[in-house]
Amino acid sequence: RGQGPYDGKLLIARDLRERVTFTEANLMQQLPEIGLFDVIFLRNVMIYFDMDMKRRVATALYRQLKPGGWLFVGHSESLNGVSDSFRQVRPTIYRREGK
Repeated sequence: RGQGPYDGKLLIARDLRERVTFTEANLMQQLPEIGLFDVIFLRNVMIYFDMDMKRRVATALYRQLKPGGWLFVGHSESLNGVSDSFRQVRPTIYRREGK
């Protein structure tokens, strides 16, 4: 925890900071080759897309998830009728099958 001018802030351990990369990705274009993920948080994004675009995004995200990976969407979103590739675990939580 920060003190003085850093009060209210947290410092992330160096070994963890060195493993994190930030990059931009436009969901309406082909996603960059940035590897596979254990978890993807895509909250309150799909509501802005038409059904065709939702399907394309769901397919692209499925390819970016490791088998057994998790996809979290917003509370006003659902993949019902969008993709049957994911297994719904809870109303806003989906999982790619496999280990």
